[in-house]
Amino acid sequence: MLLDRRVVFVRGQLTDATANEAIPQLLLISQTGGGKPIEMYLDSAGGSLAASLAIYDVMQSLGPPVSVTCTSTAGGAAVLLLAGGAAGRRFALPHARIHLVEDDPGFDLARQRADPSSTAKAAADLRTRWCEALARQTAHSTEHIANDLAKNRWLSAAEARDYGIVDGIIPGQPGGPPT
Repeated sequence: MLLDRRVVFVRGQLTDATANEAIPQLLLISQTGGGKPIEMYLDSAGGSLAASLAIYDVMQSLGPPVSVTCTSTAGGAAVLLLAGGAAGRRFALPHARIHLVEDDPGFDLARQRADPSSTAKAAADLRTRWCEALARQTAHSTEHIANDLAKNRWLSAAEARDYGIVDGIIPGQPGGPPT
């Protein structure tokens, strides 16, 4: 029923399983509805940067715009999904919290032990790509984003709006559009 209403939920830890659930839903919904927006509701403290980038890439490649609303928490890797919504369609509920913090690259531990130097380089490259994508969505420099991630910074919904992660807070002014 949610798919018929063009709604996708991304909840909990971002993992390959989360991406493997969200991506097919996004692709399926995008094929119907003549370009009507897709609604994504996000509540995730973060997880795998690789899973985040996979979902983000699909969101960016779809024809219909993806509207994203943070219902509670968007942290670490999940911040990119929130910021990656279509321009003007990125929202947070009034008591939502956005946590800018470095997250797990999302690599298999067995692979890390097999070749630690190669895995460290791949993890650094993945972090850089994730920061660059978030920088594009927020109009901050990659260095600014990396600095804020290192500070383990928490933002209120209003601070996330001022930072450029969201466009508005739901509900907005009574009788008006979201703030």
